[in-house]
Amino acid sequence: MQNALFSVRIFVLGKGSKHFMLGSYIPLINTKFSFSGHESFPFRYSWLPKGVQQVAQHDDLFSREDAVVILGVGKNMVTSIQHWTKTLGLIESPSRGIYQVTELGKSLFAENGWDPYLEDPGTLWLIHWLLTSRAESSSTWYLAFTVWNSNEFSRPVLEERLLQYAAQSPSTRVTAASMHRDVEVFLRTYISGSSTRNLMAEDTFDCPLVDLGLIEEVDRGVYRFARGPKSSLPDLIFTYALVDYWEYSKKQQDAISFENLLHGPGSPGAVFKLSENAFVERLENLPAWSGLVYDDTSGMRTIFRRSKDVSLLEILRRYYKEGQWE
Repeated sequence: MQNALFSVRIFVLGKGSKHFMLGSYIPLINTKFSFSGHESFPFRYSWLPKGVQQVAQHDDLFSREDAVVILGVGKNMVTSIQHWTKTLGLIESPSRGIYQVTELGKSLFAENGWDPYLEDPGTLWLIHWLLTSRAESSSTWYLAFTVWNSNEFSRPVLEERLLQYAAQSPSTRVTAASMHRDVEVFLRTYISGSSTRNLMAEDTFDCPLVDLGLIEEVDRGVYRFARGPKSSLPDLIFTYALVDYWEYSKKQQDAISFENLLHGPGSPGAVFKLSENAFVERLENLPAWSGLVYDDTSGMRTIFRRSKDVSLLEILRRYYKEGQWE
């Protein structure tokens, strides 16, 4: 991401209506975006653990004729489970048609894993981070949460803006119809099916991330990101996200500005929609063993990385094994 070329333009959106939105247009020129693969289904509560556990038993699961029987879902849903488990880094494909469970997938969702039934609220926040923090996989989530800085939006305006982002990437091809479906799934990831109209009965099962309350429908067809303290977000999941962001996009740096971590593309502050005061509080509560230090002396708010001794899995291990979830 550090090699991406940025340009910024400001748009006033929705002119002529009662909704006016100001957003930053910050395309990632060198990124190949992805706006499909989910078969128009957001993932459901059982899908991620079930996908991980069955791939552990059948490495050819997604090419098997009896996959629908093994997973207990329809054919399109099998493809959707494949998409979501791979997108979230829970499985990987070492060769065509063959999958294996990653260390993260095994640690979280194996039958003896940390959270095999997806009951821990911290796991939901972790999944949201994994889903939203990378531009190349679930691009709508990344762009909507962390690049396009409008708090209130309508679906057509979001679709239009995402198509403009995609047009800035020479390696990205997406149709308006595909973008329409992707935004539909994006909204259903965070908004209850009871609030979503014109859905088939089998499509109204809520995605687990609805419980996070990150997007709300404030008027018919008008949505708002809910920025605030996020009391259910565990400190160690926030710490995980901070270290992961550093490893992915700022690995060679020993310090990052407060503003970059709060508002930058793919940053924890943007992904979790934390308010400024809540973000400061999180930084002040960083554990000493994380190697991360928040410094606001001399009027310069900066986060330093003094040590790189703790791995991402170790942070999660501490969260799940040391009584952080109660």
